[in-house]
Amino acid sequence: MELKNRINIFISSLSLVEKIIVLNIVIYIIPFILNTFLFLFNVKNLDVLSWFTIDADFSKLIFKPWSFITYGFLHGSFSHIFWNMIILYYFGKILNNLFGDKLFKNLYLSGIVIGGLTYVLSYNIFPAFKGVDSVMIGASAGVMSVLFYLASYNPKRIIRIFFFDIKIIYIALFLFIYDIVQIPINNSGGHIAHIGGAVWGYYYCIRYNKGQDLVKSFFKNFKNNKTSNDTITNDKRSSNFDQKRIDSILDKISDSGYDSLSKSDKEYLFKVGKNKNK
Repeated sequence: MELKNRINIFISSLSLVEKIIVLNIVIYIIPFILNTFLFLFNVKNLDVLSWFTIDADFSKLIFKPWSFITYGFLHGSFSHIFWNMIILYYFGKILNNLFGDKLFKNLYLSGIVIGGLTYVLSYNIFPAFKGVDSVMIGASAGVMSVLFYLASYNPKRIIRIFFFDIKIIYIALFLFIYDIVQIPINNSGGHIAHIGGAVWGYYYCIRYNKGQDLVKSFFKNFKNNKTSNDTITNDKRSSNFDQKRIDSILDKISDSGYDSLSKSDKEYLFKVGKNKNK
């Protein structure tokens, strides 16, 4: 019972970004444990993970529509999940502190879905992939949507990488061009999904700055119950936060981490994020 309480306390102390990272790590470990049990009981030809990967083949995809989300929580190697989670932690924390849980969750999960859609459509449109039987896993599309949202929101923001500083827009552009160049070389589907997530993050930010949360609007339209709360007016936005102060706080987070912020800075970020999620 004590262990359970400790686990509950640990989970409750985590931010949404950290919870998603922990969930990805746990899901990454589960197949290894499952394979051990299958080996011990001599169970063969049981492919459980295939029900959660996303297929380019419509005839297979139609039987597991949930894979548009679940594929984003599976990873093929340690380096795959390591770099995805490192990038998500760094840029996800910045986004989460600025805009709150709701925007981060909507952007990250929708980025995974859009990345999956881009992958499936590309494999069924471009002649280069004709007859290719392909599946895809990985959170990269969601991670790229977070990165490109921030790059669109504040392209001149300085990011410290090891011992040097660089503008976030240069990081985003480098990764975007790298994905384009790598498409004909290897992991074509993965790089295509990355591009889909990146474009989505950029577009999401543009629409959000104009007062529209794309995910929120989608579900309200789906329910045919759209109200005036779908948008955030520019007057309300500008009256609730000071851009210069936010940029200053972001610089502090980049240089010394979130814990280096003063109590007033943390409260200010919380109020801004809460206001933008209304």
